[in-house]
Amino acid sequence: MSDAFVNAIEQHTILIADDTPANLGVVVDSLTEQGFRVLVALDGVEALERAQFSQPDLILLDVKMPGIDGFETCRRLKMDERTRDIAVIFMTSRTDSEDMVEGFAAGGVDYLTKPVQVDEMIARISTHLSLRAMHEKLVAQNRQLLAEVAVRQQAEAALSHARDELEERVALRTAELAQANANLTAQVSERIRAEEKLLASEAHLRTIVETSPVPLCITSMPEGQILYASGPLREMFGLDARGNTVVKIVDFYVEPVERDKLIQRLSAEGSVRDTEVQFRRLDGTIFWGIATARVATYDDAPAIYVGVNDITQRKRIEQALIESHEQLRELSAYMEAIREGERKRIAMEIHDELGQLLTALKMDVSLLKMRLAADPEGVKKTDDMRELVEKTIWMVRNVANHLRPAALNFGIASALEWLVEDFSRRNGIPCQFRINGSEPVLSDAHATAVFRIVQASLTNVARHACATRADVILTRSATALELHVSDDGCGFDPAAITKGYSYGMLGMSERARLIGGLLLINSAPGAGTSVSIHVPLGGEPH
Repeated sequence: MSDAFVNAIEQHTILIADDTPANLGVVVDSLTEQGFRVLVALDGVEALERAQFSQPDLILLDVKMPGIDGFETCRRLKMDERTRDIAVIFMTSRTDSEDMVEGFAAGGVDYLTKPVQVDEMIARISTHLSLRAMHEKLVAQNRQLLAEVAVRQQAEAALSHARDELEERVALRTAELAQANANLTAQVSERIRAEEKLLASEAHLRTIVETSPVPLCITSMPEGQILYASGPLREMFGLDARGNTVVKIVDFYVEPVERDKLIQRLSAEGSVRDTEVQFRRLDGTIFWGIATARVATYDDAPAIYVGVNDITQRKRIEQALIESHEQLRELSAYMEAIREGERKRIAMEIHDELGQLLTALKMDVSLLKMRLAADPEGVKKTDDMRELVEKTIWMVRNVANHLRPAALNFGIASALEWLVEDFSRRNGIPCQFRINGSEPVLSDAHATAVFRIVQASLTNVARHACATRADVILTRSATALELHVSDDGCGFDPAAITKGYSYGMLGMSERARLIGGLLLINSAPGAGTSVSIHVPLGGEPH
């Protein structure tokens, strides 16, 4: 920044208003020598204009001027916002007090008496410039102080607002903390009560477990170490009552394969129920148990809760029942074989012995008729006798066929064909027999069983089906014999029949089982009935 510019800033400007140029020369020269910038106005109007435009630091104003005088000029300066703060020193030759009072009243700050003494003028100008500088400095400081006060007031207002907001937040947070504390206290109380109930429940459950006759234990997972064992379980496996030895329940399984399957199933599903397992006691004895297990936790670690019941006696009873059932089936098969043999024997005796006697009697009646040809009454009597003998012969044949059809001696197809014709003739229900493939060659036991099943099926059709027709279809394949007996009758619900005691159905199923076959019944109310028999070829009857 140049020195001229600095001097221009620090140089004071003085406006001199005087209508006598002769009076101005000495003043202007003196002020200029002192470093002041001097402006000159010849009347009051010019002084107002220059003051408004140049904004001098001080005005030397002559009292007597043409136009408006110095006092009026001063008044107008003080009325203008732009020139109000400029110091005014009057220059006058008057010395009376009234002029001085009027000058001060108009806004002047000092008086210089003409002719002007330069030293006095410089001293007064310096004094008032210093006062102006101090005034401006005070004004600036006052403005700064006001600004600082305003800033402080804003800060105090903001601080007060922040304090109020903080107090509200503190109050809200205090209320929240109080509520949270109350909730926490309630939760702690509830948890204490829950823990007390849990402890009481655990004690209650432990008492139940200890007094329960059901053997129970808790094992670690996956090691299988027994962590807890009830008294009945320790007694069942022969464990030490004090539990000093480390025992794993997996060591008690008889079959390792079954044990591994059970462990895999437990790991996959999380629980097993009513699984029959063979166990071995510490003394080596084997017993059957039914186990129920579930994966849970014990002392915050995975564990398995196991319950075991000894079912050895039940398994013995079941095995005895199975053996008894098989013996009854064998006895039933034996009795059926004896019954069929007895039927066959009786049928043969009736057919051979009684048939021959009746045939001889028929021949004798015929000879008797020839001898009594001349006696009409005797001839009539012999005709009646012959008819009675023929009826007896027919009844004997019928009884023999029902005991054991003679057609069975010629194969199953011939026997079924005779049975279908006899069914149609006796019941008036059309029945058709068809054979698919070649005629199977069956043993006498197989043929008799198949014949009896078809006979029982057709008997049920006649008694219960209310059918208008029936069909018997025999199919021979390379490995099996298929037989179907169907009708278009009223049908029935097989499940309802199974719940009751249907000995006919039971007998048919048992006959099929005895020859290694399978009996299936398909029926529904209003849809007819179909009885299917599947018999593998090449098998022997049981």
